[in-house]
Amino acid sequence: MRRISILVLGAVALCFGMLASATEKLPIETFFKKFEFAQMTLSPDGKKLAALAPYKDRYNLFVIDLEADKKMAARRITNMTNRDINFFMWGNNERLLFQMDKDGNESFGLWAVDHDGKRAMVLAPAADTQISGGSFVVKQTFVLDVLKDDDKHVIVTNNDRLSAYPDVYRMNIYSGRKIAIERNNGMITSWFTDHKGRLRGAVETEALITRVLMRADEEAEWETVIEFSLGDFAFIPVALSYDEKTLYVTSNLTPDGEHRDMAGLYTFDLATKTLGELIYEVDGVDCCEVIQSDHSEKLIGITYNTDKPQVQWLDEKFAGIQASLDAALPDMINDFTSMDRNETKAIIRSWNSRTPGTYYLMDLETSSMKEMAELADWINPAQMAEMRPISYQSRDGLTINGYLTLPPGSDGKNLPLIVHPHGGPWARDGYNFNRAIQFFANRGYAVLQMNFRGSTGYGKSFLEASWKQWGQTMQNDITDGLAWAVEQGIADPERVCIYGGSYGGYATMAGLTFTPDLYKCGINYVGVTDIALLFDTMPKTWEAVREAFKVTVGDPDTEKEFLDQWSPVNHVEKIQAPIFMAYGKQDPRVVLKHAENLEKELKKYNKPYQLMVKKDEGHGYRKLENQLDFYGTMEIFLAANIGN
Repeated sequence: MRRISILVLGAVALCFGMLASATEKLPIETFFKKFEFAQMTLSPDGKKLAALAPYKDRYNLFVIDLEADKKMAARRITNMTNRDINFFMWGNNERLLFQMDKDGNESFGLWAVDHDGKRAMVLAPAADTQISGGSFVVKQTFVLDVLKDDDKHVIVTNNDRLSAYPDVYRMNIYSGRKIAIERNNGMITSWFTDHKGRLRGAVETEALITRVLMRADEEAEWETVIEFSLGDFAFIPVALSYDEKTLYVTSNLTPDGEHRDMAGLYTFDLATKTLGELIYEVDGVDCCEVIQSDHSEKLIGITYNTDKPQVQWLDEKFAGIQASLDAALPDMINDFTSMDRNETKAIIRSWNSRTPGTYYLMDLETSSMKEMAELADWINPAQMAEMRPISYQSRDGLTINGYLTLPPGSDGKNLPLIVHPHGGPWARDGYNFNRAIQFFANRGYAVLQMNFRGSTGYGKSFLEASWKQWGQTMQNDITDGLAWAVEQGIADPERVCIYGGSYGGYATMAGLTFTPDLYKCGINYVGVTDIALLFDTMPKTWEAVREAFKVTVGDPDTEKEFLDQWSPVNHVEKIQAPIFMAYGKQDPRVVLKHAENLEKELKKYNKPYQLMVKKDEGHGYRKLENQLDFYGTMEIFLAANIGN
């Protein structure tokens, strides 16, 4: 392990070397095998470090004792061989909590284990797959608050009683015994606590009405802080201040009641119930998430996304450390991913779009750090591709932001192109190290991602421009991106494939059915093919957003003909290109019937297709063997249709 002083390191660049004129074809495992470490996290006292690491191709928990073990060897403390641990946290300085579901069914349970692997137990089991009335019944237990002043308990939410409206409990992390704190009234979709672990806030949804509720303490009555309808200019809470007098909120309103398209970060006075000062705003994007310090009990930083992740430190100490980090590790995103409670140590992950990066352990008192581990030491950044931010204009004048990735060593001209719309659709693509995109680039394909209208983070009007526009202007934004790539000379229009997952899978099928002349192939990964079916099989946990979906997508009760018009399953006869589809049998979001119904139509019209179904996967493939099968099949499919 190297020891680095960031105060004297200066500009030590991560050298990517010279690119070869032709890219070496790397084994598929290079891109998809599990990282050596993930989610590296310090214990509250900073004496231990936990992380996920692979054991028999499944993520398990490993712990490093930073004080007792001079070699800092990672010791495995769990033995999962049939599924990954999805995420974990420290329950106290000695005990860890982790969550898993069963084969992607999203019914997450909760487990606990001591740092030495002892006293492992199930606190809340992961439920088996249950289907009622064609919809998945998803049972979930999530940790709401790790009580910093109580080593034996955490606050959890559980939806066993009401699928969409969880109750709140205090749970013993050694026995699993839980005591009810708050019973849901049948409208509360989320809860939040104060910095002392007391249940102080809730968000209530009633049809299209949202209310933010607060109370002075756990004995007081709930009071409505704000009430608004879907589409109103309003604000939502981000965090509660340590003095409990102020909410930090992202708001599309100013204190004077004026409307703003891009959300800004404001204070909200809980005593007077009024918006206060503007803390931060960013041109062109919504703002922000906050970083608070348990040590100083202050707001110390703000994060937001432009074309890359951004951080603005309000604390001079951390601003100085960040500046030194960025000077020492230039051209990298240098993130604080974990700190001990006294802020004497931190985990830094240094990464960019060509490398998943390196974890460092930083001493915040001496401003020095040790390299702990590369996430994937088998990946050579010189062989990877840069994800480049781009923008173009839609046919009706909107600016569409996105990313272009070109094969390393190429001249960027007349390339086979994969058009890759994201899922959601109310999400966004961001700058990151993307395994699949690096795989495609290594195989010689350019990849175009676009944040079409409805993508989050670009303002209220951009989001609402997507309402009831599946397959229409949302799809036009994707089509216009392809036209831009052709006009720029990047894409060979005779070698274009469209590939996406979830809503991106819908966009893939919409592209093949509504603009069939544009694509030589399509890859539909767990995609919606029938919009009305999406409503019919909506999991019970989504019940609270059903009315909002009717407004933003379409109402299956009164607009069934409209939804059918924009459902690709009803237009299969127009398809001119081969299709590769992949679905998970345990998917509670886009059920397998979407694939089965589409397959019937493809057979009816004698259209070429391949269908992959994994019985042990849900909304996307997590298991390595299934990922290798999926991307290996995709490689052959792409080569046959748009390869050289």
